[in-house]
Amino acid sequence: MKNEPIKKTERIRNDSVRPSHPLTVLLDTSFLIAMLEQRRDIDEELRDLIKGPVRVATLDMVERELERLGRTRSSKTGGLAGAALELLKSRKYSIFISGIETSDTDAAILSFSLAKNEALAVATVDRKLRAALARLGLPAIYPMRRRGLLISSKVSPSST
Repeated sequence: MKNEPIKKTERIRNDSVRPSHPLTVLLDTSFLIAMLEQRRDIDEELRDLIKGPVRVATLDMVERELERLGRTRSSKTGGLAGAALELLKSRKYSIFISGIETSDTDAAILSFSLAKNEALAVATVDRKLRAALARLGLPAIYPMRRRGLLISSKVSPSST
């Protein structure tokens, strides 16, 4: 009888450790295309990586970049870009307004990530963008070869 209240207390305490705010994962064009090309499920792999609530989103500039790539329908990349746009719609991912006047999508992602006052990680395959995120202390998510994702919050400057 004396042990019963302790077990309930432990269980309540453990459950309350989970973060209440979801981690926003900002998808980059390269990440979307790579995951689709490899026929991998973004949501499933993000759930496996991040234990807790996740909000998947992208920027309006990524959407425009995909639209531009999608107009080149004859290429493999064009077809994947079209599929990525369909994925964004069907999964109802949030699309944030970048709020920056630039044609450089990576610069918009970096600017948006720094300005956002919430837990945020950027999913990208782009090594230059990952290095820039690391220099700013922002986490990057990227795919492993076959299956699974990795998250790196910081990379030492010597490895860039």
